[in-house]
Amino acid sequence: MHVLNCFIIKKKLKMKNLSLKIYLLILLTLFFSGCKNDNFKSHLEENEIFSILRYEIVTIGNKYSYSISNFFSKNNKDNIEDILIQFQALTKKINSLKIQKETDFFISSNKKSIEKIDDEIFELRKTRNSILLEIEKEIQKIVKDQIKTEGIDFKGFVFPPVLIKIFDPPLLLVTSPRNVISRENEILLNSNMKNSRKKIIEEKILQEKNTSAIILEIGGLATYPSMIKPNTNIERLFELTAHEWLHQYLIFYPLGRSIFKNTKMTEINETLANIFGKEISKNICSNKLYKSYCENNDQITIENSFNYDTFMKETRKNVDILLNNHNIIEAEQYMDDRRKELLNNGIFIRKINQAWFAFNGTYTDSPTSISPVFSILKNIQENSNNLKEFIEMLQYINDYEELLEINNYKYEKK
Repeated sequence: MHVLNCFIIKKKLKMKNLSLKIYLLILLTLFFSGCKNDNFKSHLEENEIFSILRYEIVTIGNKYSYSISNFFSKNNKDNIEDILIQFQALTKKINSLKIQKETDFFISSNKKSIEKIDDEIFELRKTRNSILLEIEKEIQKIVKDQIKTEGIDFKGFVFPPVLIKIFDPPLLLVTSPRNVISRENEILLNSNMKNSRKKIIEEKILQEKNTSAIILEIGGLATYPSMIKPNTNIERLFELTAHEWLHQYLIFYPLGRSIFKNTKMTEINETLANIFGKEISKNICSNKLYKSYCENNDQITIENSFNYDTFMKETRKNVDILLNNHNIIEAEQYMDDRRKELLNNGIFIRKINQAWFAFNGTYTDSPTSISPVFSILKNIQENSNNLKEFIEMLQYINDYEELLEINNYKYEKK
């Protein structure tokens, strides 16, 4: 333990004078991360690229106005619960219409039917937007208080402050080589892109660059405020809020700043954020004050005995075998066949390819991953005294080997 304490103290001294510079770096990163990626110059229209600068200006302005006008007001718990019920109902209806739209597109491509659904979704979103600021305020407070309870604060102050915006985050265009599953290039796109356009872009990249590409919906993004995808499951909103907050927190430490250093560091950051988010959410929902928020949440259930995790682990294993044997065409056909099997079992995924696995495999607690990172992190967590110690043990690492050193120490301690 003395060795680990020395490791942490030494790194803390180096961090002290960097905090202000890193904070400014975050702001610059947010402003420029929405710029065009030259790798996709010939595949995208200018108005299809998501602008984080525009998001920051609009969102921070709205948040500021709301804070000023509601400075002395306190949320009434009964009123908030009613608003949450309304939010869940609206989101459930919107999600149902989006699935219907996807299905109509694949089955009939009926333009009039799809336009009618789009109009209905627009009106429902307009109603939902009118209540979001109150919901965001409540979720921010609850997650902040739980982080503070875990002891991850600075003299009673949680930094960065928990700040979220609930709305449909931008889409993410991800590419991977066809002969191996590896997350390569990516760019954020506006969320209103139609499936027909997604397909054109993906096919164009495949034909011109011989690269696997996919445009995906994401659950959130660690801008500031964090973007959080609307969800009928309030417990999931707590989880996503905590997940994105940890990314913001870690940017002040070597671990967070190393997120794009290589695949392993991306896996460590994303999987740690997943673990943290689930832990914070679980602890919130075990608090009797918020028990009602976590009840009657929609859960994804499969009526038959189909096991998604087992199915997807098998799929990933077989795809890797085919690619290792240079059977690229067979691997791609196999992935599409498996997508159809999922559809027959009530699970709709628009496309499964190398890029799909490359993105989802980054979260190593997912059945789409073959990485050992999740099991290593769980071992360290299980041998830590609390969540604070677990995070602090890891926030100073900047390469995979340091993670293995900590894990080996914890394993020997057992």
